[in-house]
Amino acid sequence: MKYISVFILLLSFAYAQAQGISEKWVFDVPKESMEKISDKIIFDAEGNYCFEFKDKKGGSYFLTHTDTVIGSGRIGSIYGSGGGISYTKSYSDPKSKPYYFKNSNGIDIHGPIVGEIESFQTSNTNGNIALVTTLGDSVYYYINHRSVARYHKKEMDEFYISSRDWVAFSENGNVIYFIRKNDSYHLYINDELIETSKFRFTQLAINNKGEYIFARGKKPSEPDGLYSYMFFVHTPDTILGPVRTVWEYQLNNNGAYYYSGDDNGPEYIIINNYLYKNIHNISNVTLLDKDNYLFTFEEDGIQKINVNGHVHTPDFESIFFPNMDDKGNFSCYGIKDYYLYKYINGKQQEVSISKYGVRAVPLYISPKGESLHYFRTDDSTYLYKDQQLVFPPIANGNHFSVEDDVLYWGYGYDDDVSNGHSLFYLGYGESSYLVSNGEFSRPISNDGKNEQKIEGNSMVAGEVSDHGFFVIHQIAKRKYSININNQVYRELEGVDKILYGNHFLDDYHFIFYGIKKNAIYQYKINL
Repeated sequence: MKYISVFILLLSFAYAQAQGISEKWVFDVPKESMEKISDKIIFDAEGNYCFEFKDKKGGSYFLTHTDTVIGSGRIGSIYGSGGGISYTKSYSDPKSKPYYFKNSNGIDIHGPIVGEIESFQTSNTNGNIALVTTLGDSVYYYINHRSVARYHKKEMDEFYISSRDWVAFSENGNVIYFIRKNDSYHLYINDELIETSKFRFTQLAINNKGEYIFARGKKPSEPDGLYSYMFFVHTPDTILGPVRTVWEYQLNNNGAYYYSGDDNGPEYIIINNYLYKNIHNISNVTLLDKDNYLFTFEEDGIQKINVNGHVHTPDFESIFFPNMDDKGNFSCYGIKDYYLYKYINGKQQEVSISKYGVRAVPLYISPKGESLHYFRTDDSTYLYKDQQLVFPPIANGNHFSVEDDVLYWGYGYDDDVSNGHSLFYLGYGESSYLVSNGEFSRPISNDGKNEQKIEGNSMVAGEVSDHGFFVIHQIAKRKYSININNQVYRELEGVDKILYGNHFLDDYHFIFYGIKKNAIYQYKINL
């Protein structure tokens, strides 16, 4: 480890204000070094950073906000479903040589450690990482900066060594993990032992409040015609089961959670401490909070909707876009005998949604039943919000498109789980819009979601989170427009590049970083 002071001139933040966006100068970078660091620099919301740089001899190193250089000439990386890991190690290095590592999306560097990396897990957080390494006859388990277990290989099986599901993180650093001791598995929450078992734990999750869920495996003590192996789902105050599999699962920061999977033929769902079994085709899972949830399912071949434990049976052949709020309202569309109807708070509307002799195509329905839909006749397309025409009709053949996968590079949510928020991209004639919960953004150009297009209007950043969404469009050279939840709009000029991945949205602020000339700046919008 060594220290340098010439590569970057690090001073206090400098403040400026423009069009409702505060600008803080972070540091200057020599022109010849800017391209080497700009794609791999990682910031946190406070302005701390870590990035990779190369010296004149081509060696790669980490440089942190403390002006500390870490590395031995090469930085490797691995990416997968467990996140990403970056480390100061070369394939040609001896296996016993110590090295440093970090979450590829984080700023904290850990180590030194030794051994070959067998598996890693970040839970797709920005600041946490766990990994398993092997060296000789030893297996090492690390969580961030510390070792939590060491075994002889003879004590382990290859599946356990390469498995990633022994640990899970929340974004703010809470951790749930299990390790093997003698003939049993020990489960910890932030290093506090809470459970032991002869069988493995799996599908662990923990949130920012320290609330957690996990599944514990078990073999029946006596022959069981239904289960040769089973799982029990645990929360801090409840144990549910048994069930045969624990495939899909999610825990939200507000404590809402679910597990679902096959149960030896039929399906089941455990949701907010309730277990529903012997059902089929579970879909449209919506988790608002610990008290409010919704899902659709089939029972005896009939489609049904479960809303907070109350089962509704609409007389529909198909159900679309079920939605709910935390006030007890829920709605959906349904098709019966070709026609499209609304179903609001347990009642089917008597009149179908039809105009111009055609059935409506649904786009969105609010929990109270406000509808966004369109009609396509032989010559034109008509877009409606309930009975109101939203835009003048356009002739068929003109641009009209609807795409749900708008912010495709953001973390977003599990495809099977909704938090009640709807967001899609609508191209209509010569303009396009982001439609959030049925409300339209200011118009953007038709190429507004094409990140490859430099000229004109291109989306350069965007993400969906618990706090809604943001998008940043480049609308001209060195000029950007910013949309936050279709409610806050700002324009930013004079910036050469928005730094990808360095964005932070909460209920009060939106923070991001950009390059202007030969300096890096932090930008902040108060919401």
